[in-house]
Amino acid sequence: MGILVGFHTEGWDFLIFKSLVAVLLGIDEREIVEDWIDAPGRGWEFVLGTVSPAIQRFYSQCAQFAIFGIDNDGNDDLALTGAQEDPRRPRHWSHSSTHAQCRYCQLDVMVSRARSMLSELPQKPVQTWPVLIAVPVETVEAWLLELQAIVNPAKGVARAESRGRSKFKMSLYGRPVAAREDVERIALPLIRSATPVQFGELRQRSRSFAMFADQVDASKPIILGPRDCWGQGDSGAERPPAAG
Repeated sequence: MGILVGFHTEGWDFLIFKSLVAVLLGIDEREIVEDWIDAPGRGWEFVLGTVSPAIQRFYSQCAQFAIFGIDNDGNDDLALTGAQEDPRRPRHWSHSSTHAQCRYCQLDVMVSRARSMLSELPQKPVQTWPVLIAVPVETVEAWLLELQAIVNPAKGVARAESRGRSKFKMSLYGRPVAAREDVERIALPLIRSATPVQFGELRQRSRSFAMFADQVDASKPIILGPRDCWGQGDSGAERPPAAG
């Protein structure tokens, strides 16, 4: 039986997160059955504004876990400015309390609020259901360019979290806007080819990736535990509680 996973992300980023989470969990990517929110213009405002219905959809279908991912979208080149962050896009680790402009904080608040409104399935306690938040700094391409620099130092962008994001897609894909085939041709093979040691180095180099990977690690026992109430063709909201 596969693992049903809900993805609420921008564009084709769900393909990247699917591949990354499979590596971090140590499972075959083909085991993941994705449910993703497909809509035009899936940017920050759309993702934030639809957290509640997305949570409801994923939970009612009894997804084993869910991922909410959105780029931080800062664009200052910190190597030039000497600053710690783009002040318009604060980084989650730079403040000790909830920050009104922090995208991670905003997603966390919305996810917690939406979780509290769920009607609990007998087989899946709401409070322990894993919902992972990923806010790549400054974009998910920064993770990939950093990984590329680790895998092949002649390529990629070292210290990508400190660079402006404006040329990241061009650097990775050779074009300013990536199509699905670009992600499948360039991003996914890069992820699949990297070794555990190289992903360990990525954790050291990218704090935002480490934050995501740490969430996967913490939730791994539940994610890889019993497929509590979902089987292909089933609806978690309709399937009766397990016997015993």
